[in-house]
Amino acid sequence: MKSITTKEFISLVAIAIAAPVLTLAVLNVSVMLARGNSLLLLALTLCGAVVSGINGFGRRTVNAASASRSSREGPHSTVALPS
Repeated sequence: MKSITTKEFISLVAIAIAAPVLTLAVLNVSVMLARGNSLLLLALTLCGAVVSGINGFGRRTVNAASASRSSREGPHSTVALPS
């Protein structure tokens, strides 16, 4: 049987710590909906979307090969994947 590496063990510990917190967050959302705090939930959702968008700006995309490289080695196919 394969032994668990340190990296896998740390990941499992992080999941074990995060799972109860996320469960409480989901329960809190249902309580907020029951109390009529839909405006607060909308504000939290919009803030989360903005933070996710800002986080996505730092991602790198695949760039086309430079002209000097392509002239030496022949044509290359490049694919730019959206992030």
